[in-house]
Amino acid sequence: MTLANRREFFRTAAAGAVGAAGMLGGVAAAEARSPKSAKYDLIIVGAGCGGLVCAVHAAELGLKPLLLEKMPMPAGNTIYAAGFLLGLNTSFQKAKGTATDTNEAFFNDMMKVSQQKAVPALTHKVVDNCTRLLEWLHSYCGVNFNTGAKLVWPQLTRAHLVTGEMKPGGAQLAMTLLNKAKSLGVEVRTNTKVVELLSDPKKGNVNGVRVKTKEGLSEVYSKFGVVLATGGYSANQQLVTQYIGSAGAKMPIRGSRIIAGENVVLTAPFLPKVVNVDQYHCGPIYGPTGANPLNIVNNGICVNKEGKRFTDEGQTYVQMSRDVAAMTPDNWAFMVCDQTTHDIPILKNDWESYSRTKAPVYTGNTLEEAAQAAGLDPKVLAKTVEDYNDAVKSGKASKLTPANTLPKAPLIEKAPFYIVPFQGGMTATFGGPLINTEAQVLDTENHPIDGLFCIGNAAGGLFYDNYVGGAQLTSAGVFGMTVAEHVKAQKEGKL
Repeated sequence: MTLANRREFFRTAAAGAVGAAGMLGGVAAAEARSPKSAKYDLIIVGAGCGGLVCAVHAAELGLKPLLLEKMPMPAGNTIYAAGFLLGLNTSFQKAKGTATDTNEAFFNDMMKVSQQKAVPALTHKVVDNCTRLLEWLHSYCGVNFNTGAKLVWPQLTRAHLVTGEMKPGGAQLAMTLLNKAKSLGVEVRTNTKVVELLSDPKKGNVNGVRVKTKEGLSEVYSKFGVVLATGGYSANQQLVTQYIGSAGAKMPIRGSRIIAGENVVLTAPFLPKVVNVDQYHCGPIYGPTGANPLNIVNNGICVNKEGKRFTDEGQTYVQMSRDVAAMTPDNWAFMVCDQTTHDIPILKNDWESYSRTKAPVYTGNTLEEAAQAAGLDPKVLAKTVEDYNDAVKSGKASKLTPANTLPKAPLIEKAPFYIVPFQGGMTATFGGPLINTEAQVLDTENHPIDGLFCIGNAAGGLFYDNYVGGAQLTSAGVFGMTVAEHVKAQKEGKL
């Protein structure tokens, strides 16, 4: 989806929301002075998947939510996401004959990907409610999915791709949910930035927000609290440098540029237990244009600007991207491929991404010719490729320094040759305030902070090191529904 298309799409979908933003300056002074007069049951901060699901489900349950978005339109990572969500034995899978999964298998895979460091109860929450989320998104919100393909582990047949006119699927998901929220009468205020969480001076529970608009500062209160659906801190270089280090700070952003760490900054006065802030997801990218060599990085040899290998091409694209950022002085590397590798079907989208965004791919009828085009030393690169090919042919690729652990490492022999520049890019951060299974933020003594919720990548405790593709949107939706149901039970006096 082009920038122009995205703007046009959200200009239509969010027309009512943009108009509502102008109302912020008119928040009644009486409301600001007296939280008891709050007319909203819940304030939701951030119009991504989690925030939109929470708002729609809250309205469905008869609550009165207020959805705040700091940008003129939804602009978080959801609209950049491919649009995969995960489900188990859904009606969509049954229709395709792929309903053979189990909760136990999915749970075990989620825990394995997180190196067993995810909170088991939070993982169970996602696994046990993912199917309900998908069925609700389809039947109540009108989201359509394409499924049936068996992808690589750990997605397998769990992947449900959002389909529709908008691309990528995450943009279609946001559009559908935003339109559903509008149809339910949810008040959405855009261009409204939350700068502080407010609390009852006697009880200490979170009960409102201070917001900034072009009209100035004002306060809005809610009866049952505030949910942060703001994402992590991936576009906040100060926090990235502080928590991840200089390697992370060198990474260009692969998604939204406005994910600024509200989950950490706004909650800090309430002393939450913040976990896993050193953890993040990254991937390969050509930063200047956004081209994505996702699969190319495992189908060639990876060299630095000196023309020498420095990382194992058999690692995940996540670890390779981390190595590029940490092991090269300026976060640049080059994948060297030949024609045989170029023609692998799985790489088609990668080559199209470079072509579509006008990112450079350096070619040559000889390796030396391609090296010169890429600005690499032809002799050094030729020696690197020769040593690599010799090791592969003799079955000793795993003995190289560094090793190449691919089961079938490709040879670099057939002209023409291709050299693909790329960087390690920041996708999303995994850490934040630890939550319980009701998405309540826990303090440093593991007690829920009354009235404060975090969902999606704003929350900590669910992801560590890596994640199952599609699990981030899925978890955001699951916990978005959870918060709405928790507040409904509070309102009815059941909690």
